[in-house]
Amino acid sequence: MQIILSPAKTIDINASCPQGMESLNDFYDEATVLMSQLKSIKQTELMGLMKLSEKLSSTVMDWHQKWACFKSIIEAQEAGAIPCGFAMQGPAFKFLDLATLKRSDIKYAQSHLLILSGLYGMLRPCDLMMPYRLEMGLRFKVDKDHTSLYSFWSNHLRTPLTNKLIEQKSDIILNLASEEYSSVIKRTGINARIITCTFKEENNKGFKSISTFAKQARGAMARFAIQEKVSGEAGVKKLMSFNNLDYHYNPELSQPNNMIFTRFLNK
Repeated sequence: MQIILSPAKTIDINASCPQGMESLNDFYDEATVLMSQLKSIKQTELMGLMKLSEKLSSTVMDWHQKWACFKSIIEAQEAGAIPCGFAMQGPAFKFLDLATLKRSDIKYAQSHLLILSGLYGMLRPCDLMMPYRLEMGLRFKVDKDHTSLYSFWSNHLRTPLTNKLIEQKSDIILNLASEEYSSVIKRTGINARIITCTFKEENNKGFKSISTFAKQARGAMARFAIQEKVSGEAGVKKLMSFNNLDYHYNPELSQPNNMIFTRFLNK
């Protein structure tokens, strides 16, 4: 089973992963093409394109100007690259909490967890990346053949993701990513069963998905799937036993490829 997760905007530029587990991403050539365009964007244009404040846009501009492509772990570390799964600090990653997992669990995550990225395509938890800002849903024309990042990455990700599933002898993708990011996988047309986990809050008015809570739950579910080493149909059933953060599987609302977990929100 392959797990997919959205990236986070907030990062810790001093993050590290267990020594000796650092890895390189497979899409540096593609990332270099995209970054060459990002580097050419002026600060005022960047502020409008990404809806950034002047202060944050200065930081992002600095990141992009210092961005480098590398072919070895040593080169990456010398350039200031950081392991993406440990560097990302959004709600999902706080509840995934890779730093507190056992080394064996992190090794499993390296094979089964993919963090989608507008710049790097897809990253493993220990893949080294340079700080950047490029959301998948951004209006960003790559070239005449690809007028969006969705088009660009759906074209490049289909074969490598298919190969990962073949290596795992699986046809299941556990979707814990937002629609913005998971849609790029769906657009690949990959021959796989994509199972989406949805988290909702229940109150006296019914059920509602709240973004921050959903992100937390997706991170907690990723952690659960990693620790339990979920695999195949037995793994899908195992997911139903998830009860972290007071969420429980709701069979009445769920469908075969859309597992819905609910909890009562007393507000």
